[in-house]
Formats: sequence, C-alpha cells, structure tokens
Amino acid sequence: MSAALQSFEAALRGRPVDALAPMRAESMRRFLELGLPNSADETWRYTSLRSLAARNYVDAPRVDAGAQGASWLAAASRMPPVRIVNGFAELGDGSAAERPGVAIRGLRALAAQDPQWLLGRIAPVTDTDEERWALLNRALFVDGIHIRIDSPVPDPILIVHVAVLGAANSAVHSRVIIEAAPGATATIIEHHVGSPGAAMLANSATQIDLAADSSVEHYRVFSGNESMTHIDALAVRQARGSRCRQFTVALGGALVRANLRAYLDGPGATQDSHSLLVGHGARHVDCVATVVHASPHTTSTQTSRAIASGTGRVVFNSKVVVAAGADGSQSNQSARGLLLSPTAEIDTRPQLEIHADDVKCAHGATTGRLDPDMMFYLLSRGIDRAAAQSLLIYAFLDDVLTGMSSAAARSAIENALIAELPDAELLRTFR
Repeated sequence: MSAALQSFEAALRGRPVDALAPMRAESMRRFLELGLPNSADETWRYTSLRSLAARNYVDAPRVDAGAQGASWLAAASRMPPVRIVNGFAELGDGSAAERPGVAIRGLRALAAQDPQWLLGRIAPVTDTDEERWALLNRALFVDGIHIRIDSPVPDPILIVHVAVLGAANSAVHSRVIIEAAPGATATIIEHHVGSPGAAMLANSATQIDLAADSSVEHYRVFSGNESMTHIDALAVRQARGSRCRQFTVALGGALVRANLRAYLDGPGATQDSHSLLVGHGARHVDCVATVVHASPHTTSTQTSRAIASGTGRVVFNSKVVVAAGADGSQSNQSARGLLLSPTAEIDTRPQLEIHADDVKCAHGATTGRLDPDMMFYLLSRGIDRAAAQSLLIYAFLDDVLTGMSSAAARSAIENALIAELPDAELLRTFR
C-alpha cells in the first residue's frame, strides 16, 4: 500500500470502538481494496494524486481555531455561522444553531445517544471511482452536524468548515447530513477555509435528502490557501416535486476536487447545478457532476463557467443518466471555459447516457479566449485593454452568480472573485 493508504488505515485503528465501528471497518476495507483513484479511473483521468499518495497523514487535532481560518462569507454577510473545526462541530451556546423550523445537532453526540438512528441516516456509498473519497470519509469522520429542516426557513444557514494545521500532513474528515421535511425550504451555505500556510487534506462529505415538495438552495465555497487539498463529495436524493438549486464555487486551494451526485427519485423533481471554477496560478480544480433521472418527468440543468491562467488547470466532467422508464425527463448541460494564458488548460466533458425514449436532453461545451469583437467594442469606447479584459472576464463568470437568491452570499462571493481579477477597484464600480 501507498504511504497515504497505510496512514488512513492506522487512523481508523486509533479510533475508539463504538456502535459505528462495524460500518467504519467495512468502509475502510472496501477503500483499501479499491485503492486511491488514478488516471486509469474514468473520472480521475485529468487529476493526479501521486504526491498525495506519498504522504503519511495524521488526524488533525481538536483545537480552538480562534481567529484562524476566518470566513469572509460570515464577516461580509453577518450570518451567525455553525463551525466545524478540524472535523469537530462547534455548536457553542447554540445561538447560531437555534432558529424556528431548524434543528442542528452534532454527529458525535448523536452517535453516543442513538447510534442506530444515526446509522440509518448515513447514506450508503458505491465503489465507483467518483465516490472513493466519500467511502474514506464514511470510515474516518469523527464528527459533523445533522440539520433537520421542518418548515420554511427565511434566513440562510451558514456552515464554516475550518482546517487548522496541527502537524505536518494533517487530515480532516468532516460530515454534514441535511434532511428536509415535506414542504420545507431553506438556503444552506458551506464555506471551506484553511488557516494560512496549512498544507492539509480536507476530505468532506455532505448528503442532502429532500422529501416531497421540499426545496433547498445549497452553496459550497472553497477558498483555502494555496497549499490546501480539498476533496468534497455532495450526494443529493430528491423525492417527488422537490427542488434543489446547487452552487459550487472554487476560489482557492492547491487542489480542489468537488463531486456532485444527484438522484431524482420522484416525478417532478428538479435539480439545477451551477459551477464557478477559477484556476489561477498553479491551482488545479476538478468538478464532477452526475445527475441520475430515476423517475419520469424530472428536470435537471448543469451550468459551468471556468477560467484558467498561469499554469492552472480546470476540469468539468458532467454526466446525465436517464434510467429506463424515466420518460418525459428533460436535461441541459452547458460548459464554457475561458483561457487567459498559453500554459493554462481547461477540460470539459459533458456526457449523456439515455435508457428511455421520450426525453429531451442537450449538451454543449466551448473553451477559448476572450471574444475579440467584444474586446474591440470596449476599446473603441475608450476603455483601456487591461480594464476591458477584466470587465469581460467578470461578466463571463458572473453568469453563474445571477441565480443566487441570497443577496448577502452573492455579494460576498462577488467581492472575493473580483479580488482575484485585475483592476479590482474598477470592477467594483460596475457592480
């Protein structure tokens, strides 16, 4: 086994034996048998984990993060956050977690109080390469939060995942379970951050279960430092008439791998996913989105906007599967990439797998440089070249942000995006 696999196995041996131990052991056994994914695996062909495999990882300790890993989303939006620091839930006095229609509890406490109840809510994971790290999270998570939404919740729920370096090659495995009751609605934002200079591995997993006619708008924002590795698995299961709008925003980290798997399991279920992927410098961003239409008359859209500069690389791999009998399903995939340097790379791969006849599915993907006609238009209006380029880049990426219903979250994300672009001060005047 590689050094990483050996260290993960050792981490499980160091866990206390509890009611979750059999599930953890089985998950680890499967993970070790399958091994780390590599370029021979379908959804990992553009992303190498060689350097990660050579490292010996240790569990990040439980710490008081203090001012480390502060969330600019929390600061700008003034939302009271629920924090998960190095995988441990910090519910504090409960003020951030207590609001009408919502119940938020720590997984570690739930495992001690009613382990069978918790086991029934931890979603199964397949052996596919796209879910390999979710399998490891199932084996090694120590804590996290469970969110139960029972009615319409007007204010967004902000979860801040903080990774604080305790030792070299620290690893964090955090987990979030979200359940929405019939007719319930909520906006949930997950912000992944890391303390400055921390070369850490953050392997997180979130599952969202939507009951009939419920609706959730979910955000996951990655803004770790340039030494961080973020690997995140998001699994969504939707019942009849449910609606999920999902936003994935990658603005930081050395390597970001964001996986989405949505299962539309009831007629009328709707899934809209949006990805804003920024690969500046030497950053590597890999986003995989799979939507399974398992019931008739279900609808999905996948929209991706990617930008790469320097030696950055961005990957967007999307797949829509229409199962047999899922007649009347509709799907559309749109992936557009913008290259800003000759050494940058963007790979897009929209796919359709259709096993029903009466469906309406389409996909399209384009990658290129800035439109010379649009550039000429701005230059002819007296705008200098650098400013014109910044305006076009911002307009290209802002296409994803327009669908966000949380004005506070959108404004904070726009500010963070603008800070990464040239002529930031000028761009702020156009907002």
